[in-house]
Amino acid sequence: MNFRSTTVLARSVLTAAVLTAALVPAAATATPDRSADRPGGAQRTTLTFTVDDCEGCQIQLANALQTRHTDVRLWSSKTKKVRDGQVRFTVATAKTWGLSVTVRAPWEGQTGYLTTVAWRYNGMLQGDPVTLQEAVTKKRASACWEGVRSRTVTVPLVVEEVEVDGVHGRVPGSIAFVPETQSWLHPMREVRDGVLGSQDVNICH
Repeated sequence: MNFRSTTVLARSVLTAAVLTAALVPAAATATPDRSADRPGGAQRTTLTFTVDDCEGCQIQLANALQTRHTDVRLWSSKTKKVRDGQVRFTVATAKTWGLSVTVRAPWEGQTGYLTTVAWRYNGMLQGDPVTLQEAVTKKRASACWEGVRSRTVTVPLVVEEVEVDGVHGRVPGSIAFVPETQSWLHPMREVRDGVLGSQDVNICH
């Protein structure tokens, strides 16, 4: 069943250091973080995302965390495809704080944006279950995860086909969210019918 949804093309305000670092679906523009590969390097976390009915979906991670004491530093992973219902990344644990996740599904038309995982919808508290029927009623969502300290984490994702306004009219698109509300960071962005889309990197704080 398709749910009517309208593309939300919210743009983040970037600092001069990251004006040219827009997130793209095909390849990361930032240098991979290899600090944890060295002796004494940072702890690393293996993130496994389980995704039903989304074989071949392309998943990419990004981090653009801004605090009162630091400038925004963009990091993004390589794009990986979902195989046998899951996809796995190993990243520096610190990168999970302020992590955003984008999804490109095989069925998507020319949407003009990247479908982005909603870690929390408005009106939801951490631990609350989220169904598709609830998600498509939501008006605001966070693209920013608070992160973890564990060395291994498994996160289920829901990715469903919906109809959206694309570049040249209505096209197949996606809605992506976690089925259990996660700890999150600001900002809460406006969405339409639960669909969170990004043209630029998500600045988290």
